[in-house]
Amino acid sequence: MPSINSVRTNPNIPSTPSQPASVQVQAGDSLSKIASRLGVSTQALIDANAAKYPSLASNPNSIKVGWQLNVPGANGAAPTQPTTPQPGAWGTNGATGGQRATGTTTRTNDFGNKLAAGGAQSIELRMKQHLDSIERTGVGVYYGDHSSMKTMTPDERKQWAAENAKPGATPSANFKENSCIGWAMENVGAAYAAAGKSERWREIQGIVASKGSKGTDLAKELQKDGWQAVYWNPDAKNPNDGNQEHSFSASQVARGKPYYGVNIDAQVINYRPTDPDKTKQDLSGIDKLSKVPFFFGLAKGGMHTFVGRNGNVNEFHWNEMPNSTRAIEERPLKDWGWNSGVIMVPPGTWPQS
Repeated sequence: MPSINSVRTNPNIPSTPSQPASVQVQAGDSLSKIASRLGVSTQALIDANAAKYPSLASNPNSIKVGWQLNVPGANGAAPTQPTTPQPGAWGTNGATGGQRATGTTTRTNDFGNKLAAGGAQSIELRMKQHLDSIERTGVGVYYGDHSSMKTMTPDERKQWAAENAKPGATPSANFKENSCIGWAMENVGAAYAAAGKSERWREIQGIVASKGSKGTDLAKELQKDGWQAVYWNPDAKNPNDGNQEHSFSASQVARGKPYYGVNIDAQVINYRPTDPDKTKQDLSGIDKLSKVPFFFGLAKGGMHTFVGRNGNVNEFHWNEMPNSTRAIEERPLKDWGWNSGVIMVPPGTWPQS
């Protein structure tokens, strides 16, 4: 399947100074990578070419070497749909409009910026709500769907809340059930709402739920909207748990192969070598991730899911009770115990060297 190499403009088709009218699929290309290079969403690229190549509508990975893809909005090509992000310009920080002092830049993208801001705010507010409630009453807001609270009756929950409350406090027993995928969906959904794309989010929810609520299916839907996939692995050749799945996935990604069906756009690897004599530490990817305001991620093929911000993983533990401050935890990815996976970053928020 095509996946990584550069896109070549067809010299025989007129183009505008800012955007080519079409691009030719080369060996190694994927639809998401072409979309990222052009500064449009994958869905916009599909919409612009589905009439010419009908298989794209049902299978975005069906592109073939030699196809001439229309660029959305360029010289009569199908325009970007209203529900998709608009392309931006290179060289500025979308949040501030200023050049980054570190020598890396991000692509201005209003849709991506709204997603990132909304997602980051959602994490902050929901964590604060839970922890403030614990501090104030002794009992928080959320419980895990694998905790004993799951099987309690409403009366048992009220009794539990009363028994675990601080003296003089009367906490609510209207707790919210959650899980790692539920927490991720809740915050990504809030990001879409903040970006004014609630209808698209309902569509994503339905698709992900119908396929078993797997993190990989959510990642694939986000990629259709222009989110970029970043493969992460603390030591690509020498995993500290001895599980060769991590080194195998790293070798596949290095060859341009997808990760559990998710096409990879960038990598954050070798930031925590198991043995510094065997693997040279590389913190460049971690440095880039620290500049991403919000992201969704999955570990070990979707076995675990999470959200995060500015290089920190924010996860929900499904076995915690409402009085647990560990129900929602946040820690730097560079120190996190899981050993490989994918992080999805909103359009235009991944720094470019």
